[in-house]
Amino acid sequence: MPADFSEYVNLKIFDKEPGDIYRDAIEIARLALPEFNLRTGTPEDAMFQAMAYISSLNIAAINRLPDRLMAGIVSLLGYSRQEAVPAVVDATITLNTYDGGTVPPGTVFSYETTFEDEVIEIAFQTVEPLIIDEVDLDISQDFPSASTTLICIQGGVVPPLTNNYPLKTVSSGLPIQSCATNTPNNFLNGLNADSDEQYLSKATTYLRSLTTALTKSSQLDAYLLTNFPDVISRAKAYDLTKNGINETKNITVNREMGVKKVFLNNNFATVETAENHLYVVGDVVELQVFNNAASAIFNGPHSIIATGDTTFSFNRTGANTASTTVTASAFAGVPATGFVTVFAYGLNDFLTSIQKSQILNDIRAKSIAGLTLTILDPTLVTFDIEGKIILDKAYNDAEVKLSVQNTLIDYLSPNNYPFNFDRIRQNQIISLIASIPGVVYVDDLSLSPQGTGWLPQHGNDLLFLKKGSLPIIAAENLDFTFEIFEEG
Repeated sequence: MPADFSEYVNLKIFDKEPGDIYRDAIEIARLALPEFNLRTGTPEDAMFQAMAYISSLNIAAINRLPDRLMAGIVSLLGYSRQEAVPAVVDATITLNTYDGGTVPPGTVFSYETTFEDEVIEIAFQTVEPLIIDEVDLDISQDFPSASTTLICIQGGVVPPLTNNYPLKTVSSGLPIQSCATNTPNNFLNGLNADSDEQYLSKATTYLRSLTTALTKSSQLDAYLLTNFPDVISRAKAYDLTKNGINETKNITVNREMGVKKVFLNNNFATVETAENHLYVVGDVVELQVFNNAASAIFNGPHSIIATGDTTFSFNRTGANTASTTVTASAFAGVPATGFVTVFAYGLNDFLTSIQKSQILNDIRAKSIAGLTLTILDPTLVTFDIEGKIILDKAYNDAEVKLSVQNTLIDYLSPNNYPFNFDRIRQNQIISLIASIPGVVYVDDLSLSPQGTGWLPQHGNDLLFLKKGSLPIIAAENLDFTFEIFEEG
């Protein structure tokens, strides 16, 4: 049954008066003895009044215990309150003197943004001394500068910062000419602290779940591999993940991008991001625009029908608008509270529908109430590898070539590739090849995605579009040029 917090104020319950306790005690006594009639002035009445008074003192004393005691007890049982986490961003500070200097910790910078027609100021500060070297005027005429990490003074979620965004210097008495975010700025948003109501709700849910076998996705992984070894070879569970039809497909990996501009033309909305985005056609993207006028038009989930490197578009009925600069964020793969998705792979093949149904019924019976569980097949994706490998002449080159092929095919397979990786890393493949006996070094290597299942490629790595993705390649996906290492 749900916990009742009706008598709580924050983390304290109301104090009960002796009279209330006295009357409640009489009612409870009549439940056991309906004909009970307490008369004033009798010894029984005196005992009831004394117990009511002492009970009220005890209640008042208990309610005066620090709120932190409750959090401490819950923490001992394994649950910690979510405290506010400040946002961080990388920025470059430029001095107004060629002599250099030191920017002390606690130097404050800020920027202004508009939220619900209200201008708010967000302040960041340095956390450690930043030493900026002097400039040799024979080499450069630019004022000296250096990069550092700034932390938001106030914890919690803040409107995101774009690259090269100017910040106002708040601290006085310092020779600072300017401060601006880097490109890229490595902005990491904060986390809001749990309110008392949220903390109480989460803590009681956690305490109730201690009597249930499966409470976390990591427990599901171990449970499935331990209890179904003849059926499952690979398993990975994701919290806050939902696979739905005609709704936000949270099964895709979580992606957040800063938005720079929006406009609407002939019921065709276009969004320009602050940098190269990672959205593809078919993605359902949630827009959160902080500008009041634009928010009414663009806020909410939208299905992408066209993309560019820094733009994506969707259908939106409404009056045409001019290109508008906004403070906004775009999200894909938004967390879905209460949903857990398990990706399971069988013995060199997908699970049958009967096997998935039996496994699902089993974990549902052993999981905490309120969770919606789903079992899906992993998404198998393929790609090509092209490169140039230098071999040691002391080894048989045919054997080394075959070893390279077999090693890559074996590692980049549903049976062996780590289930918790969200991408194929170029340097990881290079290291794997370089570790093979007979390989001197990898001179060049590139990865090319094939088919669907990948995010847009803006670097050397390949990023999976969906959670629970695993690679699979064959010999025809490998195209290497081999050369013998020549000394000198």
